[in-house]
Amino acid sequence: MANLKRKQIYLDEESDRALKRLALATKISEAEHIRRAVKKYIAKQKAKRREADPLRKLIGLCDKPDGPTNASIHHDRYLYGKQVNLGAPPQLE
Repeated sequence: MANLKRKQIYLDEESDRALKRLALATKISEAEHIRRAVKKYIAKQKAKRREADPLRKLIGLCDKPDGPTNASIHHDRYLYGKQVNLGAPPQLE
């Protein structure tokens, strides 16, 4: 078994009873059911974060025949839908 860390959690009575019934019915420990649920939840959250990353919108954008040819210059417009005004370059003295 992997190097496990001890955690203490609190469940409401309904969840506790359901977990006990599930463990008895499946002959899998309550702790293992919790570990599996946590792993699934973490994987789902990671996938959501990846999907929400605006940089992912740029992947393959310029590979399309009708795609933009100026994405390296106007990437903010394609990522966030806004124009970024950088202003005049600073003057050197």
